[in-house]
Parts: sequence; C-alpha cells; structure tokens
Amino acid sequence: MNKLTSAFLAVFLLVVGQTILAQSTPVGLPGMDDYLRRQQLLGDTTRPASLMIRPSLSTTDSLKGFELKMMPLVWKQQYTTDHPLSLNNGAMIPARGYQTLVSGGFFARLGILSVQLMPEFVYAENKDFDGFPDAHPFVIWRTYNMLKGVIDLPDKFGNDPYKRAFWGQSSVRLSYKAVSLGLSNENLWWGPGQKNALMMTNNAPGFKHVTFNSTKPVKTPIGSFEWQLVGGRLDASGFHGVDSLILATKTLKPTVKPNGWRYLNAITVNYQPRWLNGLSLGGARAYTMYSELMNKEKIKSWLPVFESFTKDKAGEASDDNTAVDQILSVWMRWLMPKDHAEVYIEYGRGDHNWHLNDFLLEPDHFRSYILGYRKLVPLKKSNGDYLDIHLELTQLSRNVPTYLRSHSGLVGWYNHGAVRHGYTHQGQILGAGIGTSSNMQLLNIAWVRDKKRIGLEFYRLIHDDDFWNAMRRVGYFDHRTHWVDISGALVADWNYKNFLVNFKFQTVGALNYMFYYDPVPTEPPYLWDVGKTRYNINIELSLVYQFNKLND
Repeated sequence: MNKLTSAFLAVFLLVVGQTILAQSTPVGLPGMDDYLRRQQLLGDTTRPASLMIRPSLSTTDSLKGFELKMMPLVWKQQYTTDHPLSLNNGAMIPARGYQTLVSGGFFARLGILSVQLMPEFVYAENKDFDGFPDAHPFVIWRTYNMLKGVIDLPDKFGNDPYKRAFWGQSSVRLSYKAVSLGLSNENLWWGPGQKNALMMTNNAPGFKHVTFNSTKPVKTPIGSFEWQLVGGRLDASGFHGVDSLILATKTLKPTVKPNGWRYLNAITVNYQPRWLNGLSLGGARAYTMYSELMNKEKIKSWLPVFESFTKDKAGEASDDNTAVDQILSVWMRWLMPKDHAEVYIEYGRGDHNWHLNDFLLEPDHFRSYILGYRKLVPLKKSNGDYLDIHLELTQLSRNVPTYLRSHSGLVGWYNHGAVRHGYTHQGQILGAGIGTSSNMQLLNIAWVRDKKRIGLEFYRLIHDDDFWNAMRRVGYFDHRTHWVDISGALVADWNYKNFLVNFKFQTVGALNYMFYYDPVPTEPPYLWDVGKTRYNINIELSLVYQFNKLND
C-alpha cells in the first residue's frame, strides 16, 4: 500500500499546473448546478473541470495580494403537506410542514492560504404525520424495526421543531499549482448522475473531512486527471429509527446501535483520454467504520481505500467478519457538445468479490447502477432557446445473485449489518437520496435560455424494494404491496441581475404508502383492485443573491 500511495502522489505532483485555488461553487446552489451542466453541453470551455468531482473550484494565476469575496446569500424554503419528502437538499431534513435554510459568508485568500466560511442554519416545523401503519401485523413491524437497526434513517427527527446550525460549505485550504490540501465541511458530488449519484451527493449535510484534491484537470501525455482523497467524520442523527413510543405499544425495543462517530475514507479519480474528446472515465471507493474499532496507530486503518479489491488478498474470512463497510463505483460519461448531448452510466458494487474468478462469474453481485441521457434541442426562430430533454434511471434494489448470496434480507445498498448506521451522516444518506434499495425512473422536459429554465419533471419511485422482499421472507407477503410514488412537478429557474430564483411545485401520489395495500372494493372483487393512494404536495422556493456575477 505504501508503494501505491507514493506512486499516486508522485505522478500528480510531477504534472501539476500553474494555478492556485480561488473560491468554489457550492454543490446544491439553487439553479447553478443545472446551469453549469447545460453550459458543458453547449460547448462552454471556460470551466475545464469535468464536473464529475464537485464542488468545482475556480482558480487564479497569482500568488500575490489579498483577495476577499462575499459568498452567495442563500434562502431556501420548503412546505410539504402530508408526509416527509426530501432529496438533495443538504442540511434540510425529511419533515412535514414548513422548513427553511439560510446560508451566507465570505471567501478570503492570501497566497496559498484560503478560507471559505459559509455556515448554514436550518429550521423545520417537523409536524407529526402518519408513519408505518398500525394495521401491519406484528411480524412486519418487527422486520421494519430490524431494517431501521442497520441504518440511521429515522422516520422523524424528534417530536419538537428542528433547529440546527452547521458549518455548511466552509473550508480552510493550502493550495499550490493544481494541488489543494485542506479541512472542509463542504458537500461533495462524485460521478455523472444528475438526480442521483451512487457515492456522494448533497442529500445529507456536509461532513467534516480532510481533503487532498486537484483544483483543475491535470494534463499528462495520455490525457487529463482529476482526483479527491478524503478522510472524514460521520455523525449519528441521535434519533431512533422508529418512534420509541410506537414501538412500546408493539412490545418492541428500538434496535441498539454502537455509540461514537464513524470514520469515512473515500477516493475518486476521473480521467479524460487525450484521444477521445468528451469522454470521462472515473471511479470512486469508500470505506466506513466505527472510530472506536480503528487501530489508529496503523496507517492502514486511515487509508483502507488503497487495500486490495478482493477478499482473498484483504484478509479472507477475517475481512468478512470485520465491522467495516465498503462501496465502490465506476462511471463513463460521453459529452457531445456539437450535438448538445450526453450519455452516462455509473455502475456500483456493495461488496468485495472473493477473488478474480468470483468477479468473472458474478460481476453483478450486489450491484447498483445509474443510466442517463440528456439533449438540448435548438428551437427554431429563436436565439439561445433550447428544449432540454433529460432521462435518468437509478436502480439500487438487489438482483437474483445478490439474494442468493446474501445472509440477510435487509442488508443492501447503504445499510450494513456491522456498521449499523449505514452510509449516512446526521440521519441522511450520503449517496442517492431516493433511499436504500429504491429505484427511480425520471423524465425532465424544459425550455431553457442561459440561466432561465421552465419545465416539467416526472418520476416514478419504487421505495425500498428489498424491504418489500423481506416481507415475503418472514411469511407475510402480498405482491400488491409495492410502495410507489408517481410525481409530477413544475420547476423554474429565473435570474435578474444578481438574483437567482428557483421554484418547484410538486404533487406526489403515494400508492400503497408505507407498503400497506388497502384496496378500494369492487363488485365483484378482483385480484388487482386499486389500492388507496395518499397525496402529497411539496412547494420549494429558493432565493440566491450573488455579490459577483452568477457564473463566477
């Protein structure tokens, strides 16, 4: 591992460029993520970064002088009518009722030292809502409680209004040429996905981490490279997975999780071949473990991402029994600026193969994937107007090889039998926010011009397919009980001078909410009588004021 680490550092230190870090564009800044992606499709080369590793960092050519800039003022608001709805909104939580996030700050640089301070404050009304139905039999309640015992995803964040301050998109860095080393609390996004990503998104609050990363693509004779290596701290939500008062009425005890924080070690690399313009090839790997179980005196405990990819070389059965969780993914994105289009795929694995032969036999064991296609179609008789069409498919539920090899019906993507908080921070998933073992099909259609966008978003979300299958394993199964959300939304981004407004009006029909099939009876009754549907309305309004130009 030491040789591999040394080689990794040597290659990139030899080929770094001549610029140093200036401020970053925070992940999740309303309207800006999608705008920057569209600009790539239109052939904008002012930002050389691939956007496969974010936040994207702007740079400066001078080490001299003092630089001070104000970070954007951000005010996000959300109101949800029936039950919690949350996806890619950072420090905001899944909650019913009104919720708001306020953020702002400054960026300062002197020579190679830079400080970015952008804290966040969140308030959520956190109203009560109908949770897991009482009508479910005891065996299903017990299974649901077991599921919450292998991941830190509380149904509700306490019984009081939620108020919390975070460091937000803050960092302190030493940056020279194309290399940056620092302490950060920023949200990260890794990979080509736009609605979901397997490894890192802004679905959870930012987490404290040490980061060693490139600040721009590093050119070599074979192409350009970007990378980020992080070691960070993941904290628990502090809330039970299922309300303890409800569990008391069911004579169930909340599943106990270990105390203390978890250590996260993760790495990502993106490569753009010299001979194939527009192609990005990349991958990421992440390990989580409880800090109290680490051997902090050994570097191996701090950098497990450099260990072998197969169990026969990583410790065999002893590795299998270690309270450490690993996930990894690889991706490909082909950007076609002349056609204003892109196609991408991310393929993930949630478990080591035993050896190479095992991988060749079952490469799809414990797999997840994301497929996407996007195209901007120029509109006739207009200057700069486009029809934006975007399709994305996310599949996290387990397949047949995974079920046959799995020891548990509840351990899937992001949850884990030994690391019982799963791949989460502050009670929310670090990766795809649709949830453990869920699947989504998404269609976006919009009119766009520069930073302006008005469109429609449709998706079908299948909630936690593995839990649905676990119901069968405990002897209580009805194939009509899938919980599926059908959603339609009006979305809009509009800019005026230094202001950017983001708006979303979303309706959701939750079929068989919380896996409970309650048919509307017909005469005569049919096997596929329509189940009752719960309706949810979600309204989001965000206002951003940028002291500098919005594309700085």
